[in-house]
Amino acid sequence: MNRFTTAALAALLLLVAADARAALYCVDNEAQLRAALATIGSSFDTSVHEIRLTQRVFFTGTQGFAVQVSGPTGDTVISGGWSAGASSACDVQTVDARLTVLDAQGTSSVLSVRRNSVSGAATPLIRVANLTLRNGNAESAPVGLNLANSFGSIEVDNVIAHGHRAVASQFIQGVAIHLDSSSNDISLRNSLIYDNVGNFIGGFPLSSVLFTSLSLNSNRNWYVTNNTIVAAPSQADSALRIQSDGNFWVINNVLRGAVAYTSSITGAGAAVDPLVRQLFNNLASTPLTDRATLELNQGNSFVEPELDPITRALLPSSPLVNAGLGAPPGGVPALDAFGQPRVFGIFIDIGAIELQQPPVLPVRIFGNGFE
Repeated sequence: MNRFTTAALAALLLLVAADARAALYCVDNEAQLRAALATIGSSFDTSVHEIRLTQRVFFTGTQGFAVQVSGPTGDTVISGGWSAGASSACDVQTVDARLTVLDAQGTSSVLSVRRNSVSGAATPLIRVANLTLRNGNAESAPVGLNLANSFGSIEVDNVIAHGHRAVASQFIQGVAIHLDSSSNDISLRNSLIYDNVGNFIGGFPLSSVLFTSLSLNSNRNWYVTNNTIVAAPSQADSALRIQSDGNFWVINNVLRGAVAYTSSITGAGAAVDPLVRQLFNNLASTPLTDRATLELNQGNSFVEPELDPITRALLPSSPLVNAGLGAPPGGVPALDAFGQPRVFGIFIDIGAIELQQPPVLPVRIFGNGFE
């Protein structure tokens, strides 16, 4: 590679915004993604580091995409759906989680971002949005999306996670999505999670999604809003588990599988029993509350949700159409996981995908091209 090609690649990989406090990484292939993660992992500044992934499939090979963030670095943001605009290859974002895919092809875990140190009293955010993560496979969970933030909040919006396997895990963690914070808030919104299987070495099934914490804060909020989480291979498996203190807001979700709310198991001291607000969800069975207190529990149903077997979107006959809680606490993105208006019709729908009439289903990406 000559020096002119190297310079062009560097310009594509690292775009420093006019605001010196933000660094943008425009990523179009696997090597650029690994380079961007390595740069973030070795940075010791206060920049907001944002990785923008173009519309394609990124294959992990046999090694998942991962970064250990240290030092006083600011927020870390990873999102997909980007395409070329007037200034660069990553100027325009199309909200549709199907357009950018991280695919492990059954050979490795998929994506892990962990922060274990920070400077002073900073509380940097970790945010992941508008991506599909699929086919993670490893002995121990988590194998899909693993976010751990010892000092700040975690936000996950408009993510699709499916096909993940962890069949002999040494850890009791979420198979498809594992979100681990300290004393700050966590949110999972507008996300579609299905066909994820994990088992602890002791023999019992693991949750598709797990929220947990590294320390205690009874004032923190855990938002689980407008997601569709379908446990596999049967609804008897675990879909969602939240274990901590604080306030659990579980609103407008399709939760087909076991659900459990429990107090902290971190050993960080005497935990205050969590407060659960469980509103307008579609459930397969009554959740296990353990020491959690159900402060609000209304509008929930146990009816058949009537999901499309391929897209997991609501069918027109579904009783969950126009049946959600409007303006849920913690908010919800304006577009759903397929990039459709989050409210279509009278009220918001329950689940990750808002029914459109007629259905608006954008192109899906296969391999490195479009359908």
